[in-house]
Amino acid sequence: MELSHVKDVMTTQPVSARADMPILETAKLITEHHFNGVPVVDANGKLVGLVTEYNLINEESLLHLPTLQSVLKSLPVFSKDKGEFSREIKKVMDLKTADVMDTTPLTLFFDDAFETAVKLFNEHHRVNPVPVIDHDNKLVGVISRFDLIKLLSVYGHSQS
Repeated sequence: MELSHVKDVMTTQPVSARADMPILETAKLITEHHFNGVPVVDANGKLVGLVTEYNLINEESLLHLPTLQSVLKSLPVFSKDKGEFSREIKKVMDLKTADVMDTTPLTLFFDDAFETAVKLFNEHHRVNPVPVIDHDNKLVGVISRFDLIKLLSVYGHSQS
């Protein structure tokens, strides 16, 4: 089994989100598919960003799940001021994927050397998945740590 390029190991036809999608819909994509994140594309399939679990929970995120949890825990307080609760929930419901996505994600080209992907994951531990693009910035796949682990399994069986 000869692995020379990213295209040899990437997942083709990746699940992706659109920047104008409600963030709750994008979060649902991530959780339903058990992904760590999804690439974000425009109407032409060009990569415009990446949303990861980290983007959804970090303190800079407009969504910041711990803050949302504290809002929900404060329901008894908000029951006295239903307007304030409605405003807070509306803020979350109105968030779009563009509001929390990373607009400069690490990427790989489909024709990058396989070793380039391995090196990227070694150097950037928190990154997963990595969008794979063509030379026109069009999303053509994703590669994740899972893809690399699958290779170990397949390669190990072919050596037996």
